[in-house]
This record gives sequence, C-alpha cells and structure tokens, in this order.
Amino acid sequence: MLIKYLVSSPYGDITVSKEKLLLPLDGDPLKTPYENYFSSIYIFIQNKLKSILKILSKKFNKNIFSKDIKEVLIRAEKHGFFYHPASVEFIIDRKKIKFGVNVAISEIGKKWLKEEFKILKELNQKFNPSYLPKVYFSDEINSMQMVFTDWFENYHEFHLSRDEEGKQILTLWDFNQGYKVLSKKQAFEIYKQAAKILTYYYDIENFNQIYPWHHAAGDFVAKVEDEKIDVRLTTARKYKPVIVFYEKNYANILIALFYFFLDLTLRMRIDRLDGVGEILWADDYCLYATVEGFFDALKSKTDLNKFLCLLKSFNLSELKLAFEGLIKLYEGKEEYFLITKNLEEHIKKLHTILQTLL
Repeated sequence: MLIKYLVSSPYGDITVSKEKLLLPLDGDPLKTPYENYFSSIYIFIQNKLKSILKILSKKFNKNIFSKDIKEVLIRAEKHGFFYHPASVEFIIDRKKIKFGVNVAISEIGKKWLKEEFKILKELNQKFNPSYLPKVYFSDEINSMQMVFTDWFENYHEFHLSRDEEGKQILTLWDFNQGYKVLSKKQAFEIYKQAAKILTYYYDIENFNQIYPWHHAAGDFVAKVEDEKIDVRLTTARKYKPVIVFYEKNYANILIALFYFFLDLTLRMRIDRLDGVGEILWADDYCLYATVEGFFDALKSKTDLNKFLCLLKSFNLSELKLAFEGLIKLYEGKEEYFLITKNLEEHIKKLHTILQTLL
C-alpha cells in the first residue's frame, strides 16, 4: 500500500516535501509539524482499517481486502480555527473513493469535534434525506481528535468576491478546474438551498437549530454543473435553541420560528471577501433567495398560512423593533457594524417581500 501526503491548493495538489513536513500547520497555535499531522492520520487509518474495509466493501458492493488498496492519498484540505480537515483517497481497481478525516488539535477544538461527532450521528439518524456528512467513527491519536466521514466529492466552497470593476460576485472555489464566477441565477439557487437546509433541520417544537455556522468558514459547499446545483452543509457544531423559552406553547413556537427566520435573513448575507478578507454583505438577491428557501422547507413543518399571516401583520416599524432585539445577539462581534450599517435597507426590503407573499 503506497502512501502519499499532499496539500490541496487552487493550482492542484502539491506533493509534500521533506522540508514541508517539518513546517508547522497553518493556523495551528500549537505549531504542530505537518509530519505529525500526516503520520497521525495514517495511524488512525491503520488502527481503523478493519472498519474502513467494511465501509469500502459496502461502497464497492463487493468484499475489499487490505491487499486491494493500491494507494492511499492523504491530503491536507484546509485549516480553520478549530479543525484541520483532510481527505483520504483510496485507490482500488484503478478507481478512486474519497473520505474525510476531520482533525482537531487544540483542547477547545477537540471538545467541539467530540460534541459535533455526536450531533452529526443524531441528526443523520433523525433526518432523511440528510444534507450533512455521514460520520463513521472517532478516536484520539497523538493528542489529536479525529473523525472519519463521508466526503462531498465535487462539492466546493463558495465566497463573495469582486470583479475587475469592483462589482460583487460569488465565486466557486473549484480546486480541480479553477475558480468559477457564478451567474446570479446560480448564486440565487445556492443561497436558496442553504436557507432551505437550515430550515429543514430547524426543530419547531423544541426550538433546536444548527448553530453557529458561517459562510466565511466554508460551512456550506456546492456542486455546480451548469444550471444543476446541489448544496450541502459540512458541519453541525451545536444543535440547540439560540433563544430559550421555558414553555413550549403555540405562541412561543411561532415567536421562536419568527426570530429564527429574521436571523437567517441576516446571517445568510454575511461572508468575507474571498473567504478571508473584509466582512461583506451579499446583494439583495441573497435576501430573496433566503426567503424562498425558508418557505420551501417550512411547507412540511407547520401551517404555512398562519405563519405567513403573522409575518404580513408586521408593519415596518414593528419589524424594525423586532430586529432591534435580535441584533443585540451580535453586539461585540465583528459583524455587528456591518449589520447595523445595512439593517435599515434590509428591513425595508424584507418588509416589501413579505407583503407580496401569497
């Protein structure tokens, strides 16, 4: 079994040199060398090989043995604040199949990953279809917490950017075929599906929701094949209420849903320039897409007409008042200034959209 260590980049895979192995991981305050990172993932795979062979056998619909694996590509994909995810590609019968290994090194990262492993397990059992990655097993190797997952093949991050004239665009980060500027129609569909997914997982009776999530972190990924678009959510860090109600009566169910919706319209518009730069506010089409995606998912959850009547009953002043309470949750956060700067126009536009809903 041949093992190769790679680093993913916009220009294709980069083979890791001996010199690179000695360098610390990007974004890791503990300065863990790449060598430790890759070797620990390899140990993780070896320790769990029996389980992996069962997974591979199911995927290939035939028995797969260790001798059938000709090559394993371990690829450092990205580096985040909490996690350092890798992909693991197995070459079998000249075919490739890819999985993910999410890696946490810091104590806070390990705590979050252990919790997320449980949440993903629960949500994948509770919801069908699932828009989240399937998780298989978890272990700690050399003080690194690891989780083995399915990989969303041909799905890529997307981020707000600017063209040569300074106009806002949405770019798909396809490391295989290069960055791709998306049309407004494609961008609309991506935001619509992202909003639909979050609403799909929203628990109306218990107020649980997937939170926090961030476009800047690449939490959503999209597969774009011309006009055929499919979106997935890669993470579920927490699944609990953001606003706590002590009684689960009908009034509180509507109020909680109302604030989930308002917050969704804000958060969906927030990203960073090219994923890492200044915080940006998506253009109005994102708001239209968010509203459409929200209501698409809500159809199967509650009496749509009653909730629509509630939304349409708010005049502009009342809607502003509702948002004033909501944005207090953002005080002290980096995006607070961006939200307050754009809030008045956002509310006006949202109010107009709501009044035109049937």
